[in-house]
Amino acid sequence: MLRPIVFAFALLTCAAPFHLYAAGTDSGGSAAPSEFQQSKALLKEGNHAKAEGLLRKVLADDPGNADAWNLLGYATRLQDNFEQAEEYYGKALAIDAEHIGAMQYLGMLYVKTGRTDDARKLLARIDDACFLSCSEYDDLKRAIETGKTDQDPGW
Repeated sequence: MLRPIVFAFALLTCAAPFHLYAAGTDSGGSAAPSEFQQSKALLKEGNHAKAEGLLRKVLADDPGNADAWNLLGYATRLQDNFEQAEEYYGKALAIDAEHIGAMQYLGMLYVKTGRTDDARKLLARIDDACFLSCSEYDDLKRAIETGKTDQDPGW
């Protein structure tokens, strides 16, 4: 009788960490905010150009950082540089093909540029990648349905 409950608990416990890396995280544990953390704060404030500069520094030191590529795509997309943003999301997905945040943000770019069919394909990939449900799926689905892509990133 307890076996299904224990199994469900184990699944939920294992799935929880996957959402931590969706839109971008920083594994650095230093007391001073890292350039990555600073860039996230700047993005929340709407200072996309300054965040872009910090993210470029992060990537100069760590070109394999999928989270930083994703946020660089986000920063450039919000500056209406869609071609460059798409390239950066592609780099994030080349590093981590299951990067839910990069799939979501690329989907938002597709909605913004009128490529709804491509956004729907990414929505299906997000659905497959999310163990249960995730906000990235909900946000992209809402963007596809409404055509609005200006949701708060929620970090």
